[in-house]
Amino acid sequence: MQTISGQCSCGKISYHYPAPALQIVACHCGMCRRMTGAPLSSYVVVKEAELVVTQGQELLKSYTVTSRTQRHFCADCGTPLYNSNQETYAGLSMLYLGTVDQHERLVPRMDIFCENKLSWLNTSDSSRHFEQTPRKP
Repeated sequence: MQTISGQCSCGKISYHYPAPALQIVACHCGMCRRMTGAPLSSYVVVKEAELVVTQGQELLKSYTVTSRTQRHFCADCGTPLYNSNQETYAGLSMLYLGTVDQHERLVPRMDIFCENKLSWLNTSDSSRHFEQTPRKP
């Protein structure tokens, strides 16, 4: 069984997920660009109930991005760790791929919000592309 672990930039918060990812997604929406300062965000979708913060729970803070979306981050270094959206993706957490220790082996298989994709950005031809987000991973 593949497991997933990760941490924030300062290493004060770490997490563990005891199973393989449900999906790995590259998101091109404008909200993700603003939240990360990057041209896209890559997420590892996992079951919220199985995601365990193993260290630094007291430093884990949340920011309400929209009425549906919360961003969870380290209060010390500001690293975004995961997002949750209980309305659209109840029971799921979207780990930021850059915080995952095994990030090199986790390749996005789905691109979402491609209508917002920057024209100069190339992503894998092997991934599936969607103009908006699908309802389930």
